[in-house]
Amino acid sequence: MEREIRLREAMVAQLERAGLLRSRVVASAMRAVPRHRFVPAVSMEDAYADRAIGLKMSDDDIISSISQPSMIAQMLDPLAAQADDRILEIGTGSGYNAALLAEIVGPGGAVTTIELDAEMGARASALLHELGYDRVNVRVADGATAVEESQAFDRIVVTARCDDISANWWEALREGGRMVIPLRLPAAGEFAVGFERRGDRLRGVGVYPCAFIALRGEAAEPVQEHVFFRDSLDAAVPRIRTIRSIEAVRAYDATPELLNEADVVVARAVTMFGIRFA
Repeated sequence: MEREIRLREAMVAQLERAGLLRSRVVASAMRAVPRHRFVPAVSMEDAYADRAIGLKMSDDDIISSISQPSMIAQMLDPLAAQADDRILEIGTGSGYNAALLAEIVGPGGAVTTIELDAEMGARASALLHELGYDRVNVRVADGATAVEESQAFDRIVVTARCDDISANWWEALREGGRMVIPLRLPAAGEFAVGFERRGDRLRGVGVYPCAFIALRGEAAEPVQEHVFFRDSLDAAVPRIRTIRSIEAVRAYDATPELLNEADVVVARAVTMFGIRFA
């Protein structure tokens, strides 16, 4: 027991010193949850190292993994979950992230986590129950379509790379609520983006470079997109750029102002993203 506590404390302290873990609430959750229990196939030292760990393979491809602790911290920071929140997680994986969320929301909150893979969902559900996280509701379903219209959440976190924001997620996020989602953004790269709901818009509250496994299920279908640059020269000169701000609206809520204010607009089936570069 002393060994695991020492390793867990060392992991958290390292992330805090590096400036990657700024939230005391998230730090407390990371100190409480035994990460090594969610990755039993690796050594305890590897479980608490700052690296991602593959969980399941299909042929030669990793189709599920547990993210490195620093990436989890950077995802949970803009999510800003609080005690008593109702949280929806898309992509249960090992169940580790759901356990962290359960620690954060406490006995007055609720965590619903959706996993496409039935085997992984069953394994995560059993472990969460064994560790005492009975407030976590694990559902086996397609996370892009399984959210019911009557459900409303204070926070939504997606743990796999997406091209679009599902219409169901739009409907499920309450006013003032936050969503964190890894997005592939043309002319920019792949980023974990934090959004806050303000009326018919999602306003960016944090952008972090990332590399996630792609979401499977309906959301994995090929996405048609259109990319509009305010300056036509930008389209001809690909380069790495820093995102200063990002906004999202559903396509039917888009206005000319979105086009006028953004350096690039990415239009997908459900959502239009307006991006401004530094």
